[in-house]
Amino acid sequence: MSIESVLDEKYTEAVDARLNSYDAYIEYQISEARRALAFLAQFFDIAGARVLEIGAGRGGKGIAYARAGMRVTSLDVDVTALELGARAARARGVDIRFLAGDGARVPCPAASFDAVLLDSVIEHVRDPFALLQECVRVLKRGGITFVVFPPFYGPLSGHIDDFVMIPWFHLLPRRVVEKHLLSLKQTNGILSPREAYQVCATLNGLTVFHFKRMARRAGFAFDYLRARPFLTHPGARFAVGLVFALRHPPRAQNLRAVLSRARREFDLGTALLVLLLCALTPLVFVPVLQEIAAGGCKAVLRKVT
Repeated sequence: MSIESVLDEKYTEAVDARLNSYDAYIEYQISEARRALAFLAQFFDIAGARVLEIGAGRGGKGIAYARAGMRVTSLDVDVTALELGARAARARGVDIRFLAGDGARVPCPAASFDAVLLDSVIEHVRDPFALLQECVRVLKRGGITFVVFPPFYGPLSGHIDDFVMIPWFHLLPRRVVEKHLLSLKQTNGILSPREAYQVCATLNGLTVFHFKRMARRAGFAFDYLRARPFLTHPGARFAVGLVFALRHPPRAQNLRAVLSRARREFDLGTALLVLLLCALTPLVFVPVLQEIAAGGCKAVLRKVT
């Protein structure tokens, strides 16, 4: 096994190219969802499952889920994104039902789905508790909701790290964040600084603490809950590669490959940021302190009511 195989070159390329075009972003979403499938299969029978994806975006994740055998309904308030998603699904020969609507008022009967997927969605809605209540309503008894979100007080949880890599910058007064982003003239592929700010402005301030409390009030039990660090994509590749290099021979050759890649991907600012994020990593496992250190929270909620 080589160091390049551990670093998953195809996924790395999808991450790095995700903003090059809408099609590249859809392929990135497909890669992300593929990586989640083995995890999700631990909690429900994927084959033939009726699944509601709330916040479908441009449809890439739904495509991967449908290819895995799920019967997918994708819901989003953004009609343009739904059109792109439907076009992408048709181009790939995948059957997905696309619906325009609000996740807090799903236009489907009660007990319609085996699973609801909330991947990078709940932190943007006006009323997370209402969303979770609606998930309970549309789920069959014993169904699950898969949730991924960045806790609001995390170092890079502002969804603006494609333009600003300063930890906790999104916590500054909104007018300061807006002024800085709108002063930037260069786009990053399909994403403009204005669009990044608009996404940041939708954040509802969700924390791990409040998420746990709302989920239980809504009628869920936790099958799984983990806060996790985010070391940036180059930082994660370096960390994974370093662990592999130290554990597997030929160690010297593997270590050289890791360092060579790091030299290509790191500048001084990136290196200092990764060092800070690494120093914060132990706090991710400490209640309360995890709020300022975590890059993401992943949960599987089981309907018990």
